Amino acid sequence: MKKTQYITDISDGTPVETLFLLESIEEKKKRQDGKYLHAILSDKTGKIPCKIWGLASQTTEEIEALCRSLQPGEVYRIRGTAKVYNGDCEVNVNEGVLELAAPVAIPASEKGEFIYSPVDIKETAKEIQTLAGSIRNGGLRMTVALALMEAGGFYEKPAAKKRHHDYAGGLAEHTLETTKIAVAMVDAQKSFNLDRDLVIAGALLHDIGKALSFEEKGIGFSARPEYDLIGHIPLGITLLERFRDFCDEATFLHLLHIVQSHHGDHGDVAPRTSEAWAVHLADISSATLRETADDIAGLARGEGKWRGEKGGRPVYRI
Repeated sequence: MKKTQYITDISDGTPVETLFLLESIEEKKKRQDGKYLHAILSDKTGKIPCKIWGLASQTTEEIEALCRSLQPGEVYRIRGTAKVYNGDCEVNVNEGVLELAAPVAIPASEKGEFIYSPVDIKETAKEIQTLAGSIRNGGLRMTVALALMEAGGFYEKPAAKKRHHDYAGGLAEHTLETTKIAVAMVDAQKSFNLDRDLVIAGALLHDIGKALSFEEKGIGFSARPEYDLIGHIPLGITLLERFRDFCDEATFLHLLHIVQSHHGDHGDVAPRTSEAWAVHLADISSATLRETADDIAGLARGEGKWRGEKGGRPVYRI
């Protein structure tokens, strides 16, 4: 079966019957008895949520078994109908559950039809390496270079399962945005005497643990158990500990503090230096702007909603 329909073609009431990459799948409880499955589907034009209700005759146990059989990272034939719910367009699957018995084999030449990535990965990598190379402190520069090499797939992996920059290349794109914003703060507030090298190193490495939180599965990426069970900050700190000997103790401790505190007041450790605050504020700026842009993208001019899917905040398209 060839792909004949794309996510950008889908709107309220559109019959859907084509191939999509299954990015994620999870069980959800119905308002009354029973369960349904919530999936995220993607193709080269974007992502769309999908609710798999199944047949009226199917039991909860059968829906649970279907969830276990579906493989994120594989391509499936999806047959259902699009519907706008709470301001977001989603696909609902009932009888089409019968098409989900097995994934569809895709020739290597067609894989690009199913991978959503608005990022120029090569250009992003080039810009990150240029910023890393601008670090004057040799130990910090070496630490950044080695950490980026050790974090396999850093430039290709997503930054999240569901929220900001949740697509191939998103981790590197978010890292680059964060670093550029943080450097702009350094340049704008020269009287504060921020350590430019530490700001660049901390921004480039603040989410390094996310590269260890995702793995290739099929033709996509899936979160490893560590994503939820440990979290990307402890994973990042553990990785960076390998390179402790390249810097003096005070510089390395400051770098670890920036990484550990980049979630600001919501993290286990709040920022206590100007450099740590710069990275935190740059990080939240990149994330918030990406989430808002994604939540606005599906709205018509003059339309808004009280809770965007990505950011969970009210949004409005002027």
